[in-house]
Amino acid sequence: MGHFSMKTPGHFSVAINRLARMRRTPRIAAVLDQFVREVAFDEARQSWHPKAALVRIRSADDIVTWRLWIGSRNLSECVNRDIGLLLVSGGTGARAIPGIADLARSLAEHADLKGLRPASLIREIGKLQWRAPTGVTVEQIRWHPGGSAEQAPGPRDTADEITIVSPFVDKTFLSRQLSAGRKTARRVLLTTMREIERVGPALGAFDELLALDAPEYPAGDPPSEESSAAEQTADRDEEEEIGRGLHAKLLFWRDGRKRTMWLGSANATMRAWTGRNAEVVAELQITEPVERGLRALIGSARLASASSIERLADDLELEEEALERARAQVAARWAATLELSDNGVALDHRSDIHPDGPHPEEADIALEVGTLHGSLLAWPRGINRLMLGHVLPAERSEFVRLRVSRGSLGLAWLQRAPADPPFGEDRDRAAFVRFLGARGFLLWLAGLLADDGRDGEGDWTVEQRDERATAKSDVALDPGLPTLEEMMAAWARSPARFHEIERRVSQYLPAIMEHADQEDPDMADLLKRFGGLWATLRAGLGKDQKSRR
Repeated sequence: MGHFSMKTPGHFSVAINRLARMRRTPRIAAVLDQFVREVAFDEARQSWHPKAALVRIRSADDIVTWRLWIGSRNLSECVNRDIGLLLVSGGTGARAIPGIADLARSLAEHADLKGLRPASLIREIGKLQWRAPTGVTVEQIRWHPGGSAEQAPGPRDTADEITIVSPFVDKTFLSRQLSAGRKTARRVLLTTMREIERVGPALGAFDELLALDAPEYPAGDPPSEESSAAEQTADRDEEEEIGRGLHAKLLFWRDGRKRTMWLGSANATMRAWTGRNAEVVAELQITEPVERGLRALIGSARLASASSIERLADDLELEEEALERARAQVAARWAATLELSDNGVALDHRSDIHPDGPHPEEADIALEVGTLHGSLLAWPRGINRLMLGHVLPAERSEFVRLRVSRGSLGLAWLQRAPADPPFGEDRDRAAFVRFLGARGFLLWLAGLLADDGRDGEGDWTVEQRDERATAKSDVALDPGLPTLEEMMAAWARSPARFHEIERRVSQYLPAIMEHADQEDPDMADLLKRFGGLWATLRAGLGKDQKSRR
């Protein structure tokens, strides 16, 4: 998954069928649809697989820096053994790094940020120099946009050690790595037991064969959100256990005192390294202390032996592969939009190539669809318009739930269906109001006025609406809520910032008051008194500012 940000909120580029629903999806997640850009890759042929983040940061004193993260980590709840690289623009020791501009251009084009031309970004990125971590020299950033012909790197014929770390491997890629280097070079492979058993005798060429657990991935068919409180508590208790799976991807060659490492998103497969997939990888020269970090990872693995035969997939694995193919087929055929009417939300699929819908080829694989927080509905073949039911304004989203299933097995994911017309700011405002509640809004405003970072606190993944909405508090008594002194102090510090806060309040206060009228009459009365105080303050400060001109 790629990520890009500049001046405006960031956007995420994901493969069209690789957006997973969280185990407990917060209602506010509906608004995240506007930050996702789907990359239309047909996974039967190629995958959108890069993991990168390019972020522009402006400090309080107006200093601009850039951060570039490259690695193997997905943007998901699951935590595995991963590896990555952070580069920071400017500073002592910074140097130009080939390949970053190509990566930036592609991410900007996929992100499609309003008001940002990729050419302008490239001009800015092209002038930057970058600092790497201590002990690391970055030779280049290798960006594969997908669908091109690339040459996989190989060790020098004088290499005396070749180490490969990857949760997925294929025989062709491994054999090409092993065919280089000295015959006496030490050859090490760290992967998973499933891959060791699948590949079989070909792995006997390694001097050391090591295994770690398979990586954790988001549940392909997560349980419903109606799970019991006990189950949710158990999930939280088990979160600390996640993180043992191998997800790092790297190549390491030692040639005398020269240590070369490739790390990034590419698995040890031909599909990853020869340009078929979209991938991003960094070529590094590292020092001996950095190599010791690699040794620590390898030292945590257990010894394994190559199987005498290649293991054939069992019935369960074959069925899982069939569902993966079905998911890829549905995603590749997807051409749906959402329409909002008095009767609710309708999903409308219009495609000249697939006029009967995006259903998978195998007729006995069922397809279901639903809104982000709604129930799944069977989608009959030959039907291209389906009513999904009524959705509250705060929960409307272009994210659509999809599920393919056969028998007891299923595979679920999220996909975007653009709304026509777009949901717009009214949806965002309703979601924000519902999430914060009346008291939460006042706390948020107090943080803005204090300018101490309190407006950024809180975990958006945790539902707190009911607690916030029912909490009773008086503006004059609760130190966390805005006071007249704080309002005046905010204006005195920065009239320009105060007017920006004023703009936000004018946007949200009417909706917050309407929400409070329905949820909490006592809080509604409090908000009305606050609204009167705010209006008086605005009028007074406005007149005072005019008199100073």
